[in-house]
Amino acid sequence: MEHEVNVWASIRRIIRRSNASTAPLLSGLALRVPERCCEVLPYLLCWLWLSAALGAPWPGFEWAGRPGWLALGLVALFALQWCLAFGGQKLCFLSSYRIIERYREQLLERVRKMPIGVLRSQRVGRMADLLTDDINRVESIFAHVLADFVAAAGLALTALLLLAVIEWRLALALAGLVPLAMLALTTSRRLFERAGLRKFAVVKSTAGMLVEFIGGLATLRLFNRTDAWIRRLDLAFAELKVLSLGIEKWGGGPVMLFRLIVECGLVSLFIVGGWSAWAQDVRPLAWIAFFLLAYKFLGPLLELAEYLVMLRHACQSEVKLNEVWMVELLAEPEKAERPANLAVQFDDVSFTYGENPVLRNVSFTVPEGSVTAVVGPSGAGKSTLLHLMARFHTPERGSVRIGGLDLRDIGSEQLYGLVSMVFQHVQLFDGSIIENVRAGREQACDDEVIQACRAARCDAFIRSLPDGYQTRVGESGFSLSGGERQRLSIARALLKDAPLLLLDEVTASVDPPTQLAIQTTLGQLPAHRTVIMVAHRLSTVRHADQIVVLSGGRVAEIGTHEDLLGRNGVYAAMWKAQAFTA
Repeated sequence: MEHEVNVWASIRRIIRRSNASTAPLLSGLALRVPERCCEVLPYLLCWLWLSAALGAPWPGFEWAGRPGWLALGLVALFALQWCLAFGGQKLCFLSSYRIIERYREQLLERVRKMPIGVLRSQRVGRMADLLTDDINRVESIFAHVLADFVAAAGLALTALLLLAVIEWRLALALAGLVPLAMLALTTSRRLFERAGLRKFAVVKSTAGMLVEFIGGLATLRLFNRTDAWIRRLDLAFAELKVLSLGIEKWGGGPVMLFRLIVECGLVSLFIVGGWSAWAQDVRPLAWIAFFLLAYKFLGPLLELAEYLVMLRHACQSEVKLNEVWMVELLAEPEKAERPANLAVQFDDVSFTYGENPVLRNVSFTVPEGSVTAVVGPSGAGKSTLLHLMARFHTPERGSVRIGGLDLRDIGSEQLYGLVSMVFQHVQLFDGSIIENVRAGREQACDDEVIQACRAARCDAFIRSLPDGYQTRVGESGFSLSGGERQRLSIARALLKDAPLLLLDEVTASVDPPTQLAIQTTLGQLPAHRTVIMVAHRLSTVRHADQIVVLSGGRVAEIGTHEDLLGRNGVYAAMWKAQAFTA
């Protein structure tokens, strides 16, 4: 989707969302403008001195030709300029970094509060790009470009006003083409933005492809698919090259046209000046002033065009980040209510991914302290049920309740204090084993961590590792087997000791001995804990207190293992199929 880039709207959004004071930044900008204007004053002083020395002083400046006045004035100006530059840059840099620091903190806090379902749907490469490269581009707005843009604009305006006071007709000739130059620059804005946003979209897609390519390189090699992926990446990079050239065309081309029109003001100045000289109505000293000061007007204008393009480029990153800010957060109660018990109820729940209905009018109850298994064919909506239970998403219709309270009234923070979840795809972090397990409860001592690992049947393999519990697992835990990662995940959930445990296909990708160990662990859970487990292997859930069978997003059957076999329905057919293939 393309979005219009409004530089000043982007800057206002950044400042508002950072919730940082703008007073230091405005003070810094206020100092940077006179600091740049000090560049033009030495030329003005020289002109005033020369006018007085030649016997034609500017009215009111007859004293300007006194000996030593010029040297004293220049020294004072240089000292003033140094003080203004030091103070202005210090304030601008410190306030800029403070604004971006607060903006980054607020953005990360918003990402932390985003619905987990939304986060899981994002490509890792894109989110990494947003939170690193795009933030850095936004930082450049305040740390570098904005202050230089404002200072250059102030210098150009000051030089023009001084020239207008000296001879307004020549000043008008010099600046008369500036509106036309600005028109040429602004008319290209939309084309530049479209080209830039198309490029960013391709960069986003290509970054995601690179992450997938690197992560799946082993699989691609085994199936001889690396060449196909390389061709896809080559095509993406070729498109990126074309779009980058388009950025240069619509970004650099108008800047060159702007520079050409602005510098044509010199031609206009010479034409008008020549006519005035022929008519003898412009003093020669006025011409000297324009020779000295004209470029102090044109130079900053030429800088302004480049700064404006840089601002637009950086603000395109802010537009991308704005999409993160626009993601609707889960509604949280003003005062969270605590459920009286842990009975779970799905009440007429429906949910859709995009345009694909996943759950339709699902209703069932999980008694407190019981074990409920959710089974069904692939795509029946089993994992979605757990995700709704963990509040990764909000039901489109109906409600999920604990102890009679809607999850929206309980609130996410309190809910996550009640719930532990073991995912099918385990996420471990680049740290030691004991650090990964302790993520379940940071205050747990080493003995408690080891006890949880024993309960999850992973103490033995941990002690066989070179450094035992201090062994580093590497990024995502790839140095461990799938079963080992799964058991560590269960140990982490057991250490948290939450009263409500959600298990998502925890035995789907492990070998039979590991499956048996995990089943034994789950069978020894304290009786007070409420467990909802999604399973593909029906043999792992036959002893559950109740089994909910999903089919086509609806509840097809509910009952115990023996009851469902006796009904000869969906569950019985699945049981026979698995028994036949075993």
